[in-house]
Amino acid sequence: MQLSVIDYIVFFGYLVAVVTIGLWVARREKATSTEYFLAGSSLPWFAIGFSLIASSISTEQFIGEVGFAYRYGVAVANWEWGVFPALTVMIAFFVPFYLRHQIRTMPEYLENRFGPSSRVVFGVITVISYTFINLAGVLYASGLALHSIFGIDMVLAIWVLALVAGIYTVAGGLASVVWTDVLQSILLLGGGLLVFYLGLDRVGGWEAIRGVGDRAHLMLPASHPDLPWTGMMVGMLSTNVWYYATNQYINQRVLGAKNEWHARAGILFAAFLGIFLTLAVCFPGLVAYRLFPNLEDPDQAYMRVVSALIGPLGFGIRGLVFAGLIGAIMSTVDSLANSCSTVLTIDFYKRFWKKSASEKEMIRFGKLASTLVLVIGVLWAPVVGSWSSIFAYFQESWFFMAVPIVVVFISALLWKRSNTFAATSTLLLALPMLLLPYLLKRFQVQINAFNMAGLLLIPVTGFHILMAYLKPAPPLEITKDRIWTPAMLALPSTELKGGYPWYKRLILWWAVLLIVYITLYAIFW
Repeated sequence: MQLSVIDYIVFFGYLVAVVTIGLWVARREKATSTEYFLAGSSLPWFAIGFSLIASSISTEQFIGEVGFAYRYGVAVANWEWGVFPALTVMIAFFVPFYLRHQIRTMPEYLENRFGPSSRVVFGVITVISYTFINLAGVLYASGLALHSIFGIDMVLAIWVLALVAGIYTVAGGLASVVWTDVLQSILLLGGGLLVFYLGLDRVGGWEAIRGVGDRAHLMLPASHPDLPWTGMMVGMLSTNVWYYATNQYINQRVLGAKNEWHARAGILFAAFLGIFLTLAVCFPGLVAYRLFPNLEDPDQAYMRVVSALIGPLGFGIRGLVFAGLIGAIMSTVDSLANSCSTVLTIDFYKRFWKKSASEKEMIRFGKLASTLVLVIGVLWAPVVGSWSSIFAYFQESWFFMAVPIVVVFISALLWKRSNTFAATSTLLLALPMLLLPYLLKRFQVQINAFNMAGLLLIPVTGFHILMAYLKPAPPLEITKDRIWTPAMLALPSTELKGGYPWYKRLILWWAVLLIVYITLYAIFW
């Protein structure tokens, strides 16, 4: 696509605006590590919701998920609409523990329940997976996007994006990340929805986009070689719970909420935005299939459909749509760098390297850690190119690793007998599972990764139970306030003084969302 001068002005103007907002938020020197890593526990619900969406969406959706939808049809919408059960688990089970125990990192939560060994193991898993899977994958996809748009060398493009996102992330911490995410999520949703709307008109309406046969359904037969309904259920109940309830770079903005109501309301707002998110990051793939049914590389589908639908438009709209794509990249890159630096600083530097570190020393180390993580992610990014699909790279890497993590976090909440030995032993299984996708690819083993992850749940759960009975049960004083009870569904009494008006009742909006999601699945099943 040929971009006009005004397109370039809009595109680069947007980049300048994002950096300016990030640095403006960072202008006041952060006096404490809580201000730097958790935005001083000051985030309102709408900022949390927008930031959750922005952090979870990047080029693996705009390029990878669109490519997946090009191949398989409506079933790919499960990646956005199927997160509602996981978000419900987060709201009902995990948020009360995280905020009432003033948790700053996910590894810290595990120490609160199990002890220091589980914290160390999970901290290592978090940093490795974020750096070598999430960050490297996002940066590779971003390089591919900029190469396709502007013809820039991919390696140069990766370095430039890491630099731009790193400037305000390192300077301002979580506050800069979240408030730039608000702008970026609005733009990425707007750009994606514009592509969908124009595509709806171009191909002849809703039924034409949806297609026929397997392409028209959310749930495909269990015999489907790539996206069986059994695999989608594994994603909803395992991988999505890991992603939204135990994931530092997603949860960090929840941990920085003003209070528990804002944390839960922010998650519900993200669930509401997710209804439209599917139209922005999945359905353009269905449009591309109708317009270009013979693409050799489905990962080029988004660029092709944007060129066809946005190309004829003027007034800088093309530049704005591509700015939304780049914004999606930067919002994920900044979140990953910030969360990695938080874990490295709080769970490792403060505990093992310099226990007497002052607040300023912790902030200084956090900035250094963010920079180092970004550099490593850039250097590892080319490895992602060995996968046939960007989206497949993420999913195959996550599905296996998520299994032992979910088992440990759920048992921490619901099973008094679960102990330190069982938690640490089970978490250690995640380390070889990080390597499993690479080994399967290296030895060309053909197996459905989604179903295999579901099968792994059974032996991993059995292993965890066995390990728990090899050691004594935790003392009552450890578990008495750390096991979930139905009473935790209610907000803390300190927040209920005076009550909330009916339109702020969380159960009301959760019920509305439940009805909407049930309706969507009934329509597309």
